[in-house]
Amino acid sequence: MDLNSHGRNNLSKINHLPLLDRPREKAFRYGIDKLSDHELLALLIESGTKEESAVDIAYRIISASNGLVYLFQKPFSDLTSFKGVGNAKAIKIAASFEIAKRLMIASEEKLYVLKGEEIAEKYIRILNGLNQESMYLVILDKKKKIIHETNMYRGNESSLNTSYRQILKEVIIHNGSYFYIVHNHPSGDALPSEEDIFFTSGIIHESKKLKLKMLDHFIIGKGQYYSFLHSKMVII
Repeated sequence: MDLNSHGRNNLSKINHLPLLDRPREKAFRYGIDKLSDHELLALLIESGTKEESAVDIAYRIISASNGLVYLFQKPFSDLTSFKGVGNAKAIKIAASFEIAKRLMIASEEKLYVLKGEEIAEKYIRILNGLNQESMYLVILDKKKKIIHETNMYRGNESSLNTSYRQILKEVIIHNGSYFYIVHNHPSGDALPSEEDIFFTSGIIHESKKLKLKMLDHFIIGKGQYYSFLHSKMVII
């Protein structure tokens, strides 16, 4: 047996790490903000395998994902593809990411009026790089202050799959007067498809019947966005 190899295998377990190098103990002593990305992920993974500690697994996952930002954007099904991450661990990681997304959406906006460009830039951070198409609805009151944001659709299809009625019903339920629609193109190309144009024209027409107003429809691509309002593709 290779003694050096055997030593490395032992040290791969969290229990064999020096006490203050273990993520949980390190967090208690120095603060959670002092942990690295893979140490934070290791706390969520919690336990390792016979071959790897939770820290080893976390480091491998983040490395394979090209960083925590890209891991943050992965759907639940992708998380379970990593060795050492079963359904229970994957759902815990996905839940923590979903909490972070919701906090990101809820922070600050309800305190003041955001410009459309600021909303688009925020959703670039949320939707950029997703391999599923998602559509968000941003609802505003009469003073154009954000009162509610919600994910109306997420799926594997490359086209919008939400009805006008669903969107407008959501606006009315929350006593909204104005709204934005934001959706992503997993391909990274932010230019609208014919279906996007048809959908946008339709929702504008239907919202006017209810004395509601769509302020813009943003399509999020790779690090960029398309604005129907600014492009004047349709009259908003």
